[in-house]
Amino acid sequence: MARPETTVTLALGSNLEPRETHIHGALESLRGIAVSNILKSKVYETAPVGPGQQGKYLNLCVRFSTRLDPRALLSFCSQTEARLGRQPRARWAPREIDLDILSYGREIIHEEGLTVPHPSILDRQFVLTPLVDLDPDFVLPGFTETVSRQLDRCLAQQGPQGVEEYRPLPATSVSLPERVRYVAVEGVIGVGKSTLVKSLSERMGCVPLYEEFENNPFLSEFYKDKSRYAFQTQVFFFLSRFRQIQEVFQQQDLFRPQIISDYMFAKDKIFATLNLDENELSLYYKFAGLLERDLVKPDYAVYLQADTKTLMQRIRFRDRPYERNIDENYIDALNKAYNTFFHYYSASPLMIINTNNIDFVRNPDDLSLLVDTISKVPEGVTYFSPTSLGKK
Repeated sequence: MARPETTVTLALGSNLEPRETHIHGALESLRGIAVSNILKSKVYETAPVGPGQQGKYLNLCVRFSTRLDPRALLSFCSQTEARLGRQPRARWAPREIDLDILSYGREIIHEEGLTVPHPSILDRQFVLTPLVDLDPDFVLPGFTETVSRQLDRCLAQQGPQGVEEYRPLPATSVSLPERVRYVAVEGVIGVGKSTLVKSLSERMGCVPLYEEFENNPFLSEFYKDKSRYAFQTQVFFFLSRFRQIQEVFQQQDLFRPQIISDYMFAKDKIFATLNLDENELSLYYKFAGLLERDLVKPDYAVYLQADTKTLMQRIRFRDRPYERNIDENYIDALNKAYNTFFHYYSASPLMIINTNNIDFVRNPDDLSLLVDTISKVPEGVTYFSPTSLGKK
């Protein structure tokens, strides 16, 4: 019989380079024993505690459910530290990686080599601060006050201890506002979505997310016989997009948390409405409605427009084998459906870019202006052209 799941809270820290790699390695290891999503705090850069000169720590706290008992969890943490290169050193010495058990369910444990809750939590702002991120109303076992109140008391008694949110320098001086975690670039086939996402992610230090269209085994046949292969193609894309978005946000990069994708999950309905018959569409809406409710939505959307003639020229120029049978009438119908969708789109701020006369691949000025404009994340609906910007 499997051991019941228990919610645990751990503190992670590293002050020996490569600090980010050590933290990533520890999180990857913890995923092997977690039976739930791992909830992560922000990462904080903190001054070391104790005597001697050493580098600043990266600290965070995580919470997840596991079936390991307390001793097995302690052993797992020690093994992970050793596997990631931690060397035996004195108490206040620097660390490649540190994993401490802060809480194990509601248990209070006093055993040889294991005390839970961790005995030094209430004196350590670098632990209390990320704990408050996870849940400001959390009460440690054996205590009566929330961690938020405990942090307030610690700050009042000790003064600030140099706990600052860690923000790695972006790849360039251009970056998205911190409040924006997810940008989606959309548009009809051939308009340049993936190319723009690659440029934006490189310039802004974001994680790119590309649609896995080449893995769809039905796509080539769909362009030859839409009525026969529409439903299979649609379902494959739907499940692929759903899985990809779920996974990327569950394992979101701590140090590059902002994501730019070359598709928006909501647009899936455009293709469904255009390609499925009445019975297929009814079935599609049943499972689509169940799955999409909990997916992360974009904080900002970019819609790339082009007329049908321009789209067909670009499709022919890139000459992908499975696109050689694309019918111009289909692209025209798709273009109109996209325009209608974004005409009524209101789920986030939106930038609409007519790319007929913009060449952000060959014209660095167009790309620089576009990157600079997107980085400001203007509110409402914004229209972009190489020579002028207008707001609706």
